[in-house]
Amino acid sequence: MKRKSTLTLAAAMLVLLGAAVSCGSADDTQTAVTTEAMKSAETTEAVTEDVYPYETPDMGGYALRILNSDDLWDMFMKVDVEETTGEVLNDAVYARNRAVEEKLNCTFDVTLVDIAGAGNDIAVMTKVIQETVLAGEDLYDVMYSSVYTTPAMVTDGYFMNLLDLDGLNFGEVWWDPIVAENATINDCLYFATSPMHLMSYDSTWILFFNETMMDKNDMEKPYDMVRNGTWTYDALLGYCKAITNMNGDASFTWDKNGNAVYGISAHSNCSDKFILGAGEYYIDKGKDGSLTFAATDERFHNVLSKLAGILDLSTGYTIYGSNTDFDADLGGYVYVFSVGRALFMTGEIKAAQELRDMNDTFGIVPYPKYDESQDSYYHSFVSQCMYYTVPVTNTHLTETAVISDYTSYLSYRDVLPVFYDNVVEQKGLRNEDSIEMLDIALSTETVDLAFLFGWSSSLVDTIRTNLFKGQTDYASTIEKQKKSIDKKIDQTLEAIENTKANS
Repeated sequence: MKRKSTLTLAAAMLVLLGAAVSCGSADDTQTAVTTEAMKSAETTEAVTEDVYPYETPDMGGYALRILNSDDLWDMFMKVDVEETTGEVLNDAVYARNRAVEEKLNCTFDVTLVDIAGAGNDIAVMTKVIQETVLAGEDLYDVMYSSVYTTPAMVTDGYFMNLLDLDGLNFGEVWWDPIVAENATINDCLYFATSPMHLMSYDSTWILFFNETMMDKNDMEKPYDMVRNGTWTYDALLGYCKAITNMNGDASFTWDKNGNAVYGISAHSNCSDKFILGAGEYYIDKGKDGSLTFAATDERFHNVLSKLAGILDLSTGYTIYGSNTDFDADLGGYVYVFSVGRALFMTGEIKAAQELRDMNDTFGIVPYPKYDESQDSYYHSFVSQCMYYTVPVTNTHLTETAVISDYTSYLSYRDVLPVFYDNVVEQKGLRNEDSIEMLDIALSTETVDLAFLFGWSSSLVDTIRTNLFKGQTDYASTIEKQKKSIDKKIDQTLEAIENTKANS
């Protein structure tokens, strides 16, 4: 680990599209970002510092102590930097923090855990968090933690209920209110996301597509479909059917010297993103906050059946790309797309960085809806995302809340617009349409608690595997696991109640 502390001012503007929604399946039990609301992404308004509607008291020189990862899969993880470098996103973070320091009379003290040097082993971060909290040491005010890897840190009482901190305003757009709403269980919120830390943005899953291939094949680019709400499973399948071709190869089995062209070059985890993109969650959160295993309803089964028709490897519509991104021999999912042998690619926003040298022009679109009646697009970020958490050892809650909230506000106002520009200009996206698509994707991020708490891990793995085999019927598989998943949910809720009672 290494420790950094740092000392100006930021500018810019842009209100990103945001709306709070609660978790659930695509029915009346959930609220959603509507297509009309997404169209308003075209309209932006200037934001000034005066818009911040809360007090900004003097923090008396307090140093906000943050535990963070140095790097993970080449995503932008920095919450403070020591100096300007000319790299626009780096400099935006520097300016933001110096502005916070000047406004609130505070500083930032960041400790970095060397995850990258440990082979991207997130357990290294988890170990530091556990050892610190168990020792009762008040070393950090904020810890960026991957809840997914060790959900017991929540149920065992490592983190504060963020709703108890006066000054953290989760109803505001700068706290990703969709995520905050969905992650609240029994009036407890233990982890959140905001542009104070950009991993949740850089790790958002989207669909890349090859514009050059579409032009050569006289295909309409899907941008207008997205705007009109007609970008659906069927629309995507139509593209896959039109482009897929063995081109003289004996089969669709990957051959780096072959000629076969596929519809989608798929990362192994993409099926989860398609399911959520269709508005389906494994766990439904009702308006009353109740949690229900939702994979038994008819629409969920219909989504799986139609998705199997897209992901079935035997058709060539999808190739199961190796997760070793650029491995030509194994058919790395990024490599297959980059050499023009797949029309679409599933991946996180950060994957655009790996495509900077791609000869063809590419763009991005959201994950498709199940059908046109669905009222929103939905997106998720990597399960291993580093969330904002506050350890129970923190004895400086007022300072933590005030500084964190104001920093998140300035991040939303000044850093996110730079992130947009950086993605487009530095990471290879090449047109204004993709900026709009990026806005839609980032504005419709959500989380499925089943993933974060591991309630449905076994079922998810089974469905992932069998979708690529073209399996369409999952009723018996789901029914067999329902009782076990319900039990896990009850155990988590009981643990949270016990933690509340003991706090």
